[in-house]
Order: sequence, then C-alpha cells, then structure tokens
Amino acid sequence: MEQSVANTVQNALRRELRSLGFDAFDTRATFDSILRSGPVDADFYVEVVSADAAGRPLGGIGVGSGDLAVEVGVLVARVAAEVRLYDARTLKLVERYELQKKSTAVVPTGIGIGGRSIWASIFIPFAHYGQYRAAARDVAHQAAIRIAGQ
Repeated sequence: MEQSVANTVQNALRRELRSLGFDAFDTRATFDSILRSGPVDADFYVEVVSADAAGRPLGGIGVGSGDLAVEVGVLVARVAAEVRLYDARTLKLVERYELQKKSTAVVPTGIGIGGRSIWASIFIPFAHYGQYRAAARDVAHQAAIRIAGQ
C-alpha cells in the first residue's frame, strides 16, 4: 500500500506543480544517483522521501433484505509524506516539508448474497484504496502550494 500511496503523491505533485505554472517532470532518478552523476537541466529537485499510509474502519453496520445485504462502514485513512526541495545547481536542501492528511468517509465496505442454503459475503477493498488516494492527493496539493510559496 505504501508504494501505491508514494506513487500517487509523486504523480499528483507533478500535476499540481504544472497547474501552478511550473515545468515539472520526473527525472526517473533517485537523489543519490543525481549526486553521483551530477545535476540535469532543472532549477529545483523535489524528492518524496517517504510516504506512509495507515487506516482503519471505525465501525459499520450491515443491512439485509431477502437474498442481499450491504455493509456500510466509517473508514479513516491517514497519509503522511516527507517532501524535500533541493536547489538543482548546488544540490543543497532548500526546504523540507512534513505533510499529512486524514480522510474519513462513510462508504460501502461489503456486500452479501445468499439464500436459504448458501451465503457469501464479499469485502470491497476499493473503498479503502479510494480513501488513501484522496488523502495522498491532498498531501501533494499541500506540497505544491508550499513549494510555490503560496
């Protein structure tokens, strides 16, 4: 999950910076490899050092009628990331941001289908994933605003 959240933060940050008028692109390199090979044609480097995701359901309720049931739950997702801004010419750290976002929503978390002799319940994982993506996009937005000095 953490790698998916980190990718979401990186991609959303690039889009956010572009929407603010920056020519943002992915160098496809780590900061360590840039230190070894030297800087490329850029004014700044932005590095997403770590992205952490944690979440949990706070509660839920199931409602059924006949052969169908739906479970609805309150999901809480928390995303935190450390973003570093470097001067591309000197490779010196300009700024470091510790950002986080908590997202809470009431979403369907499962469905059940059955009858008299058999019953199946299916967990819906995309509800959790959607909460993480929303929080990761907000973290990227926070980073872009700070980098832009707004």
